[in-house]
Amino acid sequence: VTLNIDDYKNATFIEFTASSKMSGIDLEDGTKIRKGSGEAIINYVKKLNGLIPSDLNEKVENISKLGGTPLVVCVNNKILGVIYLKDTVKPGLPERFDRLRKIGIKTIMCTGDNPLTAATIAAEAGVDGYIAECKPEDKIEAIKKEQALGKIVAMTGDGTNDAPALAQANVGIAMNSGTTAAKEAANMVDLDSNPTKILEVVEIGKQLLITRGSLTTFSIANDIAKYFAIIPAIFTIAIPQMKVLNIMGLSSPSSAILSALIFNAIIIPCLIPLAMKGVKYKPMSASKLLGRNMMIYGLGGVICPFIGIKLIDILISPLLVFLGL
Repeated sequence: VTLNIDDYKNATFIEFTASSKMSGIDLEDGTKIRKGSGEAIINYVKKLNGLIPSDLNEKVENISKLGGTPLVVCVNNKILGVIYLKDTVKPGLPERFDRLRKIGIKTIMCTGDNPLTAATIAAEAGVDGYIAECKPEDKIEAIKKEQALGKIVAMTGDGTNDAPALAQANVGIAMNSGTTAAKEAANMVDLDSNPTKILEVVEIGKQLLITRGSLTTFSIANDIAKYFAIIPAIFTIAIPQMKVLNIMGLSSPSSAILSALIFNAIIIPCLIPLAMKGVKYKPMSASKLLGRNMMIYGLGGVICPFIGIKLIDILISPLLVFLGL
């Protein structure tokens, strides 16, 4: 088929849709050119009483097995051939999906490709599952199904067909290279147009939660330890029997109270850098993460006051004796 610029002046362009699975152009002279999935073009040509090449399905299947997208091209009711459109998996993508898997996030690829192509790309990319020949309503249904199970769903997309699903997801990330509809429907736009940017979003969110939880755990354990350390020393004069609970051996009630106040004034500024920088996050299961933080910040919050208050007591007790307090 030979075309020149004049053939397009009064042509009608047919846009691709998820339901038709093909696009094309209708020229002024009546010529109709279409490209799309094998199934869509075969049905289109059959309606025009055209012939289907005997090896068409074989060629489409071979391209699909290689992980490519087969685009069948026809002019009117004649099929001209198949275009091998190769989807490229970005380097490092399987490793990033593996990091998501370690932190308990399941990845599902939703694609309009046929099942053979989708299976090959899914295996190459390392995703946990895929939905082939996926329409916009299929994406929304898949998201609602996961949300009904109490799960939080995040989605990345760039096309107009992704917009409804991006709006339905709890977290929607649109690519900067995507359509306006996708950007308006999403919660945020990734300027780098990296589909795995969701990993950074999740890790930052988890780091904020972990930092808050760690500081809270440390503060609670710290307060409990301080009260347990100073209360026996304070009430020893009124209740001599409480002397056995003064395991730190603080010299006097005055020293116990002052030591606790000084320790508190020292420890709070020390926590500011940790709060600003955040607790380092490592991909692991929730139970291991909880146990690790309880061990470090819970146990640390209990031990630090005993050591700190005792050291301060040793330093200030001679001064208090000299002042007669």
